[in-house]
Amino acid sequence: MARGKLWSMRGAGALVGAAVLLVSLVPATPAAANSTFKAATLNILNELNQADFVHDLELITAKADLVGLNEVGNRKAYLQNWAADNGWWLYAPEPTQAANEALLARKSMFDVLDKGSNFVCDTNGPGEVPPARYNNWIRYRHKATGRSVYHLNAHANASIENNGRPEDLPRTACAEQQFQALKNLAAAKKDSGQVIVSGDLNVDFSADRAYGYQKFPWKVFEANDLPNLRSCYNLYGEKGNGTHGNRHIDYIYFWKRVEEHREMWMTDYNIVSGTNSDHNGVVAAFTISS
Repeated sequence: MARGKLWSMRGAGALVGAAVLLVSLVPATPAAANSTFKAATLNILNELNQADFVHDLELITAKADLVGLNEVGNRKAYLQNWAADNGWWLYAPEPTQAANEALLARKSMFDVLDKGSNFVCDTNGPGEVPPARYNNWIRYRHKATGRSVYHLNAHANASIENNGRPEDLPRTACAEQQFQALKNLAAAKKDSGQVIVSGDLNVDFSADRAYGYQKFPWKVFEANDLPNLRSCYNLYGEKGNGTHGNRHIDYIYFWKRVEEHREMWMTDYNIVSGTNSDHNGVVAAFTISS
């Protein structure tokens, strides 16, 4: 009986040893890999001379892989040549007022899947100041992970708020319409990809949050339950002295999902100074899972 038990134990040990050996020979399933990229926004003042414009363009594109620009419609031809020569995709649709909100992406990191431009409003009519407003967007394939990433870019009318309070002007009503259209566009795209929103919204983050006007970005984009848009300032606070004077009016958002459905995350951001424009840039870092 003792000998039988001994052989049973030896047999079990051999089986365990074989199992351990087999496991050691089978490659472990790799953990899901995360890739990183950076997205940026910069309003490059349209009154700059060419040399100063090129300086700002090269400053912001040296720091990011996706870039949203504002006020660049009159430089579309130059941007087309620059993008072709430097390995970037460019989307700057007609008319010039839509091309103002141009989108750039590194060809080495992204492929273009789809794109579009949505007219929003024109306060004073064709050719009048302020220009007509468009929300532009591109759907990219992020090469490293295969995931779809949408980049939406916009520029709201200026002089629409005073310390977070709306100015009672036609251009303010146009901006309110644009904010809601931008939110609706992000919501429409979220089910088929990760969503990033950038642009000069001409509403100061802290003043907007403190006053809480229902039709301005804080309430429309952020003061609500997940999943929804969240800005770099909401997640990581206001850095530096501002993006336009002492105001933080240039934003990067992403569509933040509940944790179990999260595939992309903004990990930090920085304000880019040293521009010739009257705006500083914003660059946000992202991780995205395979």
